[in-house]
Amino acid sequence: MSIENVQKMVLINPVNAADTAESSYAPRVTTLAGKRVGLLDNSKNKADQLLDAVADILDAEYGFVEVVRRRKPSASKPVAPEVIEELGAICDLVIVGVGD
Repeated sequence: MSIENVQKMVLINPVNAADTAESSYAPRVTTLAGKRVGLLDNSKNKADQLLDAVADILDAEYGFVEVVRRRKPSASKPVAPEVIEELGAICDLVIVGVGD
């Protein structure tokens, strides 16, 4: 067999490059009393139930004013930037829930 008849193989590295953008943690709240809590559901099975249970426990333990619920349209896609902006603007803290 001659080398001209050998099929070539192309290898692709499936790993994305690391995102080196700087980030920081949001300031921590000292109490939940009187705060507005955001719940972001990732759309996976039972994520809403998990978040509701967490919210019930936190409310019973610490008390907060309001819960704002949002849900991603799909677990495989990132949350829309405008949803992040909205939750950041109107909530004192946001809890993200992952189901399954």
